[in-house]
Amino acid sequence: MDNLKEDKVKGRKRRITSALKVLLQKNVYSQISIQEIADEAGYSKGGVLHYFPTKDDIYIELINDMYAELDNNHRRILKIDLKSEEMAPISSLLGVESFVLDRANIIILINIILYSFENDTLRQMMNKFFENHRMFYENIIKENTKDEINPDGLDEKTAARIIQAVVFFIGLIEEFDPIDLDYIKIVKYVSNLLRAKNPVPDSH
Repeated sequence: MDNLKEDKVKGRKRRITSALKVLLQKNVYSQISIQEIADEAGYSKGGVLHYFPTKDDIYIELINDMYAELDNNHRRILKIDLKSEEMAPISSLLGVESFVLDRANIIILINIILYSFENDTLRQMMNKFFENHRMFYENIIKENTKDEINPDGLDEKTAARIIQAVVFFIGLIEEFDPIDLDYIKIVKYVSNLLRAKNPVPDSH
């Protein structure tokens, strides 16, 4: 019985965060009220406040949902029988295709980032969001290179940050300047980073 009640609560919360996602695709974050979220979700304002005491709480839940989506994509990749150096580039590509190249997600993410600049609570959540995402790649790099010494390669944090930038900003840039990308080349580039090798040959 408790499980049924918990599932019901989760379902209603998801309906509210989904309503916020719809509104964020059409409006600037500062113009969205709890009443509008309630109307979009098909609940009363009091019904929304029952599950989320403040509007910030709805945003926090949405950020958690977005990270969970990325994390689930990564975990799906990890279940596949791949060499460790292949995991992150393929996961990166999956993240680009299923999350960041989704125009709706780009608009939502930009809106949340803008809101976080004026809201300390959301800023802390976004800090954690990006940190967790970076650490996923960093841990794979550490595991892959733990028995190797490569003084000319990138350190794990730098390589992980570059991979993260590829994942997130390809979608943003493609929104404004779409080109026919060769994703195989991108994966190869990321693979070199994960093996702690310089992606561009040394000219010396």
